[in-house]
Amino acid sequence: MNEGEFLRGLRDRLAWPDLGPDTQLSGDERWDSLAQVDVVMYVQDELGQTLAADDLQNVTWARDLVRLVKDKLA
Repeated sequence: MNEGEFLRGLRDRLAWPDLGPDTQLSGDERWDSLAQVDVVMYVQDELGQTLAADDLQNVTWARDLVRLVKDKLA
């Protein structure tokens, strides 16, 4: 799965149609604990990798999230 496919899947999963790499997550009301759990589940379901919810606390931008997932897959 490439970055574009990952972000498309997240857009669908989170019902966040304008989510892109330059989307700021922190401070957005949509980036709540439920959205973070959805991300953890999406990564588990689609990539078979486990993210800790704590890992998402330092995510500010969607590109940070992509980088975090890439690091987990490496």
